[in-house]
Amino acid sequence: MGKAKPIEIITPPNVLKAKLGGPLSLNSSDAIKLAEKALESLSGEFEDWLNEEITRVETAWKNAKPLTDRDAQLSEVFGMSHDLKGLATTYGYPLITRYADSLCKLLATEECREIAPVNLIDAHIKACRTAMRDEIKAENHPLGVALATELETQTGKMIAGLDTD
Repeated sequence: MGKAKPIEIITPPNVLKAKLGGPLSLNSSDAIKLAEKALESLSGEFEDWLNEEITRVETAWKNAKPLTDRDAQLSEVFGMSHDLKGLATTYGYPLITRYADSLCKLLATEECREIAPVNLIDAHIKACRTAMRDEIKAENHPLGVALATELETQTGKMIAGLDTD
């Protein structure tokens, strides 16, 4: 057996760290301020982005009619509404998040999609569009909350009906 060669450890340069100007901790107030500033600079585009997301849900729903392949078509509506649910609060519309979340629950499973009432799906999507159109941004808006509560109640009843079968 020959003599073992010495081990050499090569540490590549941390280019990202240099670009950021040094290490930042997760609790860094500077990092938080930078993130807030970045969000603020983009906030002017939130309305357009949210409008596009709602339009995607509306288009998926429009394309689903008539429901010839109910599961596949409503799965697409579910996917679009799931995206909307994830973005609406960030864009300043927490009630749209509630409407989209309720729609996601309504379409979450194949069993749900099989019996989801067309008028209830429609009501969820129209609620999203109305909140956007009327700029209902306050999460405690009385009519917006009443609508969210009713949509959630009707969705809950439908889902509960599945459990009794």
